[in-house]
Amino acid sequence: MSIRARRAPFKLRKLLVIDDDTKLLASYRDLLSPYGFEVLTAPDGQDAIPLVERNPDIQLVILDLAMPRMDGREWLRWFRSLRRELPVIVITAYKLDPNDAELKPAVILEKPFHVAELLDLVGLFCGLSWPMEPAKA
Repeated sequence: MSIRARRAPFKLRKLLVIDDDTKLLASYRDLLSPYGFEVLTAPDGQDAIPLVERNPDIQLVILDLAMPRMDGREWLRWFRSLRRELPVIVITAYKLDPNDAELKPAVILEKPFHVAELLDLVGLFCGLSWPMEPAKA
């Protein structure tokens, strides 16, 4: 009988991205997956609700505000009733009041933004040090 070291399976960090732009959802996945993230996506707040309910281990949400059916503000109100402390990055093309109580606590990232800005925020909230080398597949 041989004894083998048991390796714990590598656990991907889960992010949820909610945006009605499907091209953008794919680009978030392409950007973040190589860094060891499992990127869950939803086209609006309504579709994001079951994802949150099934994935209590989501570490970060990237949220667009302008979406059909259930917009970002409405979704954020629902989400904050469950997960008050989880970090949320709000992405918007509009000028927002940084003191808007409805969006707190959240970080606002205005479009257009640099990929490096988003990576810095993701790294900050998920306890990563940047610049980080993409995980080798």
